[in-house]
Amino acid sequence: MCNVDQTTMKNKLTIIIISILITGCVNKKEKLVDKIYSIGYPKNEIVVSLEDFFDGNNDRASIGPNIHIDQPSPQEFYQYFSELKKSEKVDDILIRIQDVEDLDWPFTDTVYIISELSTEELKSKLTDLKPDEIYDEWMYGKPINAPEIKDGFSIFSVWWD
Repeated sequence: MCNVDQTTMKNKLTIIIISILITGCVNKKEKLVDKIYSIGYPKNEIVVSLEDFFDGNNDRASIGPNIHIDQPSPQEFYQYFSELKKSEKVDDILIRIQDVEDLDWPFTDTVYIISELSTEELKSKLTDLKPDEIYDEWMYGKPINAPEIKDGFSIFSVWWD
């Protein structure tokens, strides 16, 4: 009798924990989507912070979905970008929002890196993320909430098809 009660309790506890985790991710997504719309999406080009885009994001289709061999997970993308952002030569990393409709998580095709690195240095640092292109300047025009670029820094668009 005791084993049945313990098994039932473990099952109930597992269901509660899974519900909390799912609800937490849904709430993070809802907060992010609300923020995206409040900034001016879809009428305007907008960006969100690295942390906002990746906090709670487990959707492989949200970034780099056309990488068919060894696609990095959202956590791996976040780790690479977080490490890069720690560099003295990187001022900020911003995520362009391309779509939010009917998706598990908002989608991006472009990450903007504000940096003193050269294009070649940046390409070598991002090889494992397999971008299709690294472009100098704002690929889709300057987002309405983009910061001013400090002297000596440049903006790079890292793009996945």
